[in-house]
Amino acid sequence: MLELLFLLVGGGMVRRKWWLVGVVGLLWMAGGLFFVVTALHDDLRFSSTYFAIPLLIDAAFSAVSGLSAPSGRRFLRLGKAAVLVVIVLLIIEAPWHSGILVGFLVGTLLVADAAWRASSAYIVRFHRWRLSIVKAFFEFLIGIWSFVPWPSHWQGEVGADVGTLMIVSAFGLCGLALRIRRLPPDTSVAMILARGRARDLKPGSPRRILPVRGEGPDEGDVIVHVWTPTGSIVPLHRGVERYVAARDEKGIVSTGHAALEAPPDVYISHYPAVEIDRAPSQFARALRATADNDVPGLFKPSYAEESAEWCASTVQVRLAGLNRRALRAFWQAYGADTTYNLTDRNCSSAVASALDVAIEGRFAEAARSPAFLLRLLCAPELWIAGLLRRRAAWMAWTPGIVLDYARAVGALIVQFEPRPDGGRAHPAASGHPAAAITPSGD
Repeated sequence: MLELLFLLVGGGMVRRKWWLVGVVGLLWMAGGLFFVVTALHDDLRFSSTYFAIPLLIDAAFSAVSGLSAPSGRRFLRLGKAAVLVVIVLLIIEAPWHSGILVGFLVGTLLVADAAWRASSAYIVRFHRWRLSIVKAFFEFLIGIWSFVPWPSHWQGEVGADVGTLMIVSAFGLCGLALRIRRLPPDTSVAMILARGRARDLKPGSPRRILPVRGEGPDEGDVIVHVWTPTGSIVPLHRGVERYVAARDEKGIVSTGHAALEAPPDVYISHYPAVEIDRAPSQFARALRATADNDVPGLFKPSYAEESAEWCASTVQVRLAGLNRRALRAFWQAYGADTTYNLTDRNCSSAVASALDVAIEGRFAEAARSPAFLLRLLCAPELWIAGLLRRRAAWMAWTPGIVLDYARAVGALIVQFEPRPDGGRAHPAASGHPAAAITPSGD
């Protein structure tokens, strides 16, 4: 989530204030240690009710802002407020059980997250995947500790778990500050998002391009096109079909396809030039983000030609006022290499990387205000987009993840810098089935 925030703020401020990120991380860690120590000492332990106060304040602000928000954002804010109120009621109304409930909740979340990170790292084998498994192992141990009543017999569980989560997140924040400090001055801040992607770290990588924000025609609309296998948007409760793969009307397993258009001269649509073996015995190996899985790729010249050859996109997300000059520079560098990799350099990762370049520095001027940054940090769309980025970073970008990510980023742009018709999703106008032809490799 913070990485996306730094993208929106831009490289200039982030580089100048890298030390501030580190200081916040150290203070956050000190606060976590304080809560853990006091939770384990009977004479110093805080009542769990005190931890409900900030949650209740956040719930109140979310509810008030949700009542006046448009329908899409209203659901997110009211939903967030409802979840926070439930947690507050569990802490206040049943304080003798709150320690057990919080312990099991935090433990379940940490164990599930650790299992996901470790399994994803083992399957995909991205850059430094073994280190990721080691980190997941320590996260797993912390999660198991939350299930154990030792040493406070659940009496200080709320404070201990809150402090532990603060310490874990503080380590990530301090590591992020060091990555920013080591970032070359002529490099895009998008490079700090390149963890796990070895090809992004090499000289000449499109993600190393330093975006330059222009005026007038250099800022304009960008359209994200997504073709879903089923020809419609799959509901959220069918997560595998929405974010991983589904069967099209011909019974073929596919994840769909994603492309990005910035008329009139930029269209990014990446395909494999050869068919990728999807036999069950070889599919797990094909998911590895290693050089031996690279295959020749090709780029479609325009949306008009692609939709004429196949069909119109299922859904389009229009984002207004993005940096088209930086997008052109990215496309010039990215398009020079047609290499395709099913998990590391596919159609969806190309769109996501292009969006990173186009949105960098979008809120550079407004971010000088601490009040603006606080409002941005409290926006549910920022957290949702950050969560989608996190999942994609540990596994792979898919058209379903790109669709929801583009929607969340578009909603942020509309909310914090309104422009006519910016960032709204439009169903594609087409009478043809969206899965008439299954794109190879996507």
